[in-house]
Amino acid sequence: MNSVYAQQFLEKYLLGKPFELVKLPQSGSTRINFLAITDDKKYIITYNENIQENESFFYFSQIFSQLQLNTPQVLAISEDRNIYIQDFLGENTLSEIISEQGLSDNVRLLVSQTLEKLFHLQIQTKDKIDYSKTFEYEAYDQFPIMHDLYYFKNFVVDILELDYHKSTLLKEFQKITCLIEKIEPKGLMIRDFQARNIMVSKDHEISFIDYQGAMYGPFIYDVISFLFQAKANFSEIFKNEMLEFYIQKFEHKESQEQLRNSIKPIQMMRFLQVLGAYGFRGLIQRKSHFIESIEIGIENITKFAYHWETIKEYPELEKVILQLNTEKTKLKIKDILNS
Repeated sequence: MNSVYAQQFLEKYLLGKPFELVKLPQSGSTRINFLAITDDKKYIITYNENIQENESFFYFSQIFSQLQLNTPQVLAISEDRNIYIQDFLGENTLSEIISEQGLSDNVRLLVSQTLEKLFHLQIQTKDKIDYSKTFEYEAYDQFPIMHDLYYFKNFVVDILELDYHKSTLLKEFQKITCLIEKIEPKGLMIRDFQARNIMVSKDHEISFIDYQGAMYGPFIYDVISFLFQAKANFSEIFKNEMLEFYIQKFEHKESQEQLRNSIKPIQMMRFLQVLGAYGFRGLIQRKSHFIESIEIGIENITKFAYHWETIKEYPELEKVILQLNTEKTKLKIKDILNS
């Protein structure tokens, strides 16, 4: 039914011009995307019944297009607002190129270009966004922060039946929330900024997609999301090099210092949130992409806990994290996936 609707809408937009319509694979989202191919052009058609999410995407796309940023232009929207046509921005995601090439010279250039364009987007959108038009949250404040921590607790810690003292862990969550809320500098935070949401054109130009979850938050969050994503598996040397490359874009020494001080706390938050997503999408919904990522997600957060001295200020969380890499937990994961 969705493909018929997409076909009819595209026929109307193209005024009867012939085209081929191909349904694209879904990931974690309920959105359904199609690739439309005509004799001389390609388009992306998206079907999504969540109108509020669509409206957020339309709003950000309009602002980004006005600022001439590297994002898709929305070309047409259906009357019921649940289907729309976008520019086609490239055959491959940056994630696919990283998987194919590893840390090649081309990938290095694409990563630095990504950070450069992210910085440009962050600066250009300053004072241009009405955050009341965001999808789920206006800002990365106590509500989404606590949600992310509970996401990890509910879909990893509790599902795997790890041992912890409830009130102690929740008090530590409150302490972490206060820490994250104070992080500066802030501005537009795309939130789900990772290589699978970055398209690469045949001319090696990168574009950002799937930014409907954007909100007001720490600049460093998207940088950490991108550089420390599990499947990219960048080396520590390269990640540190790219972090410094991004930080040096800021002129003021105070901003640079704030960014450096915020790296570890945001890294912890992102690792916990992502692992929570892997737990929900993988252990509960059984989606293969997320199941495959659970092991490296656990490896990332446990390695982080071993090397970050400040984790000692959150002993109950540390206790939980260190249980993730035990044989008992590995067997529990296998049991869940085989049940």
